[in-house]
Amino acid sequence: MEILELTRKIQESLQRNELCRLQAREVAELACKLEDKTVTIAVIGQFKRGKTTMINSILGRKLLPTGIVPITAAVTRIEYGPGETGERARVYYTNGLNEEVPVDDLHRYISEQENHNNEKGVAEVRVQIESEFLRDGLVLVDTPGVGSVHENNSRSAYDFARESDGVIFMLSVDSPVNEIEVDFLKSVRRYAGKFYFTVNKVDIVDDEDLEEYMEYCGKLIGSIMDIPPEEEDAKAIKLVPISARKNKGIDRLTDMIRNDLLQNSEEIMERSVALKLLEIIKNTRAQIGSYREVLKMAPNVFNRRFEEMNSILAEERRRAAAIPELDGKDRPAGCMRAGLNEEKAQLRNRVRELFGIEYYCPGDRENAGELISPEEYAAELLKVFDELSDTLHGIFMYKEENAYTVARRIEDMNILVHEMDRFRRELEMIIE
Repeated sequence: MEILELTRKIQESLQRNELCRLQAREVAELACKLEDKTVTIAVIGQFKRGKTTMINSILGRKLLPTGIVPITAAVTRIEYGPGETGERARVYYTNGLNEEVPVDDLHRYISEQENHNNEKGVAEVRVQIESEFLRDGLVLVDTPGVGSVHENNSRSAYDFARESDGVIFMLSVDSPVNEIEVDFLKSVRRYAGKFYFTVNKVDIVDDEDLEEYMEYCGKLIGSIMDIPPEEEDAKAIKLVPISARKNKGIDRLTDMIRNDLLQNSEEIMERSVALKLLEIIKNTRAQIGSYREVLKMAPNVFNRRFEEMNSILAEERRRAAAIPELDGKDRPAGCMRAGLNEEKAQLRNRVRELFGIEYYCPGDRENAGELISPEEYAAELLKVFDELSDTLHGIFMYKEENAYTVARRIEDMNILVHEMDRFRRELEMIIE
């Protein structure tokens, strides 16, 4: 079975169960990815390894800000844009809003110094430039470094690793490979279909020390990536010594990536999607497991949590009903749809806190900047609360007295588990 057909079948299976709408959406996005054929290569690693400097070297210009302290605070996607359209940059915020900004002002949004701990709420920045390396559907992504004092940066890097098809994992000769990097690599390997490894700052060591360090890195990476010992060499694991600052070894790295994409892009994409589907299936099983744990709660505990959720919704309904009467300056987010997106995000967090499940309540990103009347805002917010209440009452069968309804819902859940197990086996065959 082709990977796209299998992806669609998994999507259909998940869509039949209200509890798994989030996973169904994630699978739908993977199906679109297969059809779009865009390959995303993320540059990841510990902070201050020289990731951003390397990206600038690959692109042949200082596009992204660099510095002596941890710089990158938000994910930056760089993709090809024809020269006649000019260079463009667009900032996407977590509440769904977005705005076009001058490329020269990128530092205001992705620099840790000017957007400390991402206080501006930047979800990601997308940049279009004319670059030979980015032709043919390649997207290069700069991610915040892991392991710094800025927790948001590490979380952003981990989150984006799930989206990447290929990874450039950066190490550096000025610091031994540490536990943070090992743990990060073990986590990331579950998602990407292709890995490239670079050892940066080779200009500060002599050839003998570099050879020793490269051999050490090769053996360590080989053990982490489960590469047989007889293949633990730089060629097998695509380990490239570079000096990003002096543009040394960059051509070898870019040629390697471009050749792989020309010859094996479909294979890389299919492996990447298969790995991501396996992770979604794993998360689906975890979601079902959490759901079953809630159903097994002692009645007094379950009723207490459900009543707490009902109390929260009742209070939110009272607040929403009062919105039309508020002064303009007190109306949420100026009564933009972006405000509704923020309300939905808060509700998702409360459901997760109380019941341990992921509630799917998508925001409207396309129209996030649209201004609506206070009356419309209040009406849409009340609709969100009603939908959440109906969903929770339905999936948890709160005070449900119809034995057939209960038995049918449990049977549907068991069928879903069996289907996910079958899909998992098919995906494992594809990866092997």
